[in-house]
Amino acid sequence: MRWVAFYVPLLSLLLVACRDEKPQAQVERPVLFDEVAGQQLLAEARFTGTVQPRHQLVAAFRQSGRLLSRQVEVGQLVRTGQLLASLESSDQRSELRSRQGEFERAEVLWRNAHDELARYQGLYRQGVGSQARLEQLNSEMLVRAATLRQARIALQRAEEHVQQTQVLADLDGVVTAWHAEVGQVLASGTPVVSLARLDSLEVWVDVPTHWLGPLTEADEPLRIWVAPMSARAEGSWARVRQVDPLLDPGTRVQRLRLALEQLPADFHLGSLVSVALSPQLAVTEPELPASALWGQAGQHFVWRIDRHSSQVRAVAVEVLSQTGSRVRVRGALQPGDRVVSAGVARLHEGQQVRLEERSGS
Repeated sequence: MRWVAFYVPLLSLLLVACRDEKPQAQVERPVLFDEVAGQQLLAEARFTGTVQPRHQLVAAFRQSGRLLSRQVEVGQLVRTGQLLASLESSDQRSELRSRQGEFERAEVLWRNAHDELARYQGLYRQGVGSQARLEQLNSEMLVRAATLRQARIALQRAEEHVQQTQVLADLDGVVTAWHAEVGQVLASGTPVVSLARLDSLEVWVDVPTHWLGPLTEADEPLRIWVAPMSARAEGSWARVRQVDPLLDPGTRVQRLRLALEQLPADFHLGSLVSVALSPQLAVTEPELPASALWGQAGQHFVWRIDRHSSQVRAVAVEVLSQTGSRVRVRGALQPGDRVVSAGVARLHEGQQVRLEERSGS
């Protein structure tokens, strides 16, 4: 029984030691986080736009010279072929008269040579005259014909030079601007006058950049109502046809070009109109720091923090775009979800974390 007296106290000591040992607590890892932003309700907004032409032509002279006259004024309706402006053309008209005289002389000489050849051919067929004289007259007629062709080409060129001292309307429209004054010396190709077609009017409006997404990128873009300032009920629905790529550095707005479903009778070139954007819930995809992403087997994930247990869960996401250090993602994230934004590689599924605020936030 000696062994009993020896082992019983030892067994008691071991049981006491096991009872006093405490379970090891799970270590919480401090993490930085970002919160998924919620949807925003965009209120109705009104902007002032202007009616502008979609197609506009800038006319110019095809040769240099001094501007002699402007035949139309800004806002005047013009027809195709109507004279708009002219240059001093004394030199060109002098050249034209000279070329006309040369052409007339060449035509007379050619006609005389032609008639003389025809007369001598008749005599030669009757046995009067020589073969040498006939060939000489034929050669002379060919030379006169070549001279006449050259004179005709020179005359046509002189006529073109005179025509180039005038600017004619290439379309039916309205004069929108003059770019040169009477007496100004213009180089060839210098813009002189602008014409606008009236059968393709549209509306230009400047809007803040945060409206561009709901207006252009949404599955169901905001509806745009355009109406005259005087009678807003008589308007038309419109859609965004083009967004100018340049951002105004001072006002931070971008220009939209709106195509109208129908052109109201009160819409005239240059008139001011009211542009109303209908209210809509702006559904935007979450934007997170790029450091919140981690990958596995070609799939992107983020760690979502459970609000009750403070444990992290992996959520698969699709990267839509990246701007600098921010990425726009699509996945099973809801507004208000907290996502680990730094140190994602050291975490594992179900790990307990402690939220840390960013310094300076």
